[in-house]
Amino acid sequence: MSWTLSRQGDVVIATMCSNPVNKMNPGFFDDLNEALDILDREHPGCSLVLTAEGRTFSAGLDFEDVFPRFARGDQDEIASWFRAFRGALLRVLTLPVRTVAAVNGNAFAGGLILVACCDWRVGVEGRGRFALNEVPIGIPMPGTYVEILRYAVGSTVAADTTLSGRVFGAEEAREKGYFHALVPQDALLEVAVKEAARMTPDSAPAYATSKQILQGPMLKRFERIDGLDLKAIRTVMHPSSVRAQAAALEKLKGAHR
Repeated sequence: MSWTLSRQGDVVIATMCSNPVNKMNPGFFDDLNEALDILDREHPGCSLVLTAEGRTFSAGLDFEDVFPRFARGDQDEIASWFRAFRGALLRVLTLPVRTVAAVNGNAFAGGLILVACCDWRVGVEGRGRFALNEVPIGIPMPGTYVEILRYAVGSTVAADTTLSGRVFGAEEAREKGYFHALVPQDALLEVAVKEAARMTPDSAPAYATSKQILQGPMLKRFERIDGLDLKAIRTVMHPSSVRAQAAALEKLKGAHR
């Protein structure tokens, strides 16, 4: 596992470092799942702080991994990839302990959805860019992720940020509800750990039950949107979507030249 885990009292800090900007690919998902396995096995009842290093929390999907998959047009391959992606995010969303995202910087697309999966979210004052930029680059937002966003920030904000693909800063992210608080950079982990420590292992059963009840309606809707997620899988293979994805990948490569 590439990630580092440390413990402060009853709080486990997981620092994501699968790759320099935590692009989401099979290696990232393996690291995430292994970190959660260790949390469950070795630190039962402990709260979790999820963070990263540098100026980026997570850049979202790894274009060089996913766009070739979409272009090949193998629905079974894409469905398998999507199940792995969705399963990893849902593990974070439904963890039976308090989860805090200590967002050190940029979070795009799936990276911002990962932020939204956490119970409490803190960012850095004046730092980072944030966007749900899937739609402009030819990736429809799956129904599962729409429901996560609705739960975290409400339907109006979820619709606006999903359909516009607009990039915004930390202060606007706070106004929209993606962050509960913004703090100076040197206070990020201290504040995150303090917030996570509100819950102790003794309070974990009550916390888990309450969280399950609060998330119940959302989780129930997941059962009814499998057909919409299948439509999203088909849409990423549409020729127009593939052209948009290819353009986005070329733009990214140009930025690195």
